[in-house]
Amino acid sequence: MKVVGEDSLKDYAKLHHNVTAPIARWLKLTKAASWKNLHDIKHHFPTVDYIPQNQYCFNIGGNNYRLISVISFQLGVVTVLDIMTHAEYTKKKLKFR
Repeated sequence: MKVVGEDSLKDYAKLHHNVTAPIARWLKLTKAASWKNLHDIKHHFPTVDYIPQNQYCFNIGGNNYRLISVISFQLGVVTVLDIMTHAEYTKKKLKFR
């Protein structure tokens, strides 16, 4: 898969050093993948969740961080939208209820 927004992940890792290794692992697995659907993603990331509008939430760093992306299976592109702590994600999610 091609990853768009990799720089934003690296910038985030500069501020939160404990997420550097999980981001590197996510990037390595994602770039090597050729996902065609959610089932394919779950092979590498069993806890990934689908969010409406083709968004996917990856739990990374021992479930401490949430990486939100949009995936175009047809184009083979994963676009990073956001990365945040689990607590930040929960707070943001509650605002939309």
